[in-house]
Amino acid sequence: MPQDVSPQQSSSQRGDPATPPQARRRSALRLITVPLIAIVVALLYYGLHDRFFLPECDSERAKRTLADVLKQLKLEPVRFEPLTTVSSSKTQVICNALLPLPDGGNVTVDYTFYWQGSQANIRYSVTRK
Repeated sequence: MPQDVSPQQSSSQRGDPATPPQARRRSALRLITVPLIAIVVALLYYGLHDRFFLPECDSERAKRTLADVLKQLKLEPVRFEPLTTVSSSKTQVICNALLPLPDGGNVTVDYTFYWQGSQANIRYSVTRK
């Protein structure tokens, strides 16, 4: 006996591919997948960014490096600004800073970020005034 499709049967019972539960699942999957992909791309970009680009003179990465250098020299400036870019290219970034010390003096720092192989390095000179 052939089955008749009665008008009272729902679309999910008839096998319609665009059923509301399936559409909701697809929509929920999209709502989860798209932000997840964006987060993964952002993490990859920022994680790999340091491997391919030298830091800018006033970047947080440069400030942390400069703070570590000055801490080793037992110089702790009041603030880490202004940091000036003297020149910048893909192979090196040359920077200068005149930083105030707590005792009223200043420290002048000339520093350069450069590539040594695939590693970013820093070369610096520090003068207390």
